[in-house]
Amino acid sequence: MSRPTTPEVRLARLTGQAIAAGDFDKAILPIGATEYHGPHLPYGTDTIGAETLAEAIARELGGMLVLPALDYGVSFHHIAWPWTLSLRPETLALMVRDIIESAMEHGIRKFAILTAHDGNPPPAESAARGLYQDHGIEIAMIGGWQGAARRALAGHWDIDEDHAGQSEMSLVLYGAPETGRLDLATAQPNQFMDHPVSMVGDFHGTVPKGYSGNAAAGSAEEGQAIVRAMVEHVVPFLRDLDRHDWKRGGWMSGISE
Repeated sequence: MSRPTTPEVRLARLTGQAIAAGDFDKAILPIGATEYHGPHLPYGTDTIGAETLAEAIARELGGMLVLPALDYGVSFHHIAWPWTLSLRPETLALMVRDIIESAMEHGIRKFAILTAHDGNPPPAESAARGLYQDHGIEIAMIGGWQGAARRALAGHWDIDEDHAGQSEMSLVLYGAPETGRLDLATAQPNQFMDHPVSMVGDFHGTVPKGYSGNAAAGSAEEGQAIVRAMVEHVVPFLRDLDRHDWKRGGWMSGISE
């Protein structure tokens, strides 16, 4: 089961003529990571997920350009595992600012940032707040795809929130099937997720093998369901945002202005 490939919305794969004819007035920046995902999933798992979701959202919404994904994220909490590569939080925030400010030079003022790794939302949001302060642009932040899909698909699919587990295997099998190794996947215990506080620290001490969840149960069909659920979750709000010139307001709270 493969994802749709038309119309093309990825800046990296569009010519100058196609961009000029594309009538793009919005852009989405996917942010992934390069980190260990066990023997069964690629180092670019988070980037594959971010790109796959961003492309599906952009195609459904229309007029949205997918900027080249960032393959590096804030992953120092995974650094104990082989070949994990990490940026400092301040480095990622500066990269996001530079990319969006560059895109603004070409007339875009409507932006979304989609993060698919737990270390990335705080620096991405920091960058977004600075861009608002300096340029007055309001940026849509999209993250937490596992939790959103779990809620949306409850009763149909049992979406886990594990690192390199079932849901990430499924998203990879849908978005880049040649990279996932079901033959190497195993069934590991699921992590406990519902804690009253969030701890910042070493993932090595949390999950001894560096991955958890039943990756062996992943499937492209579940991956497709995850993507569809996220599109249905996000795109109606982005359409409302478009109708309000990409600005917050009373329409968001139900309080008339």
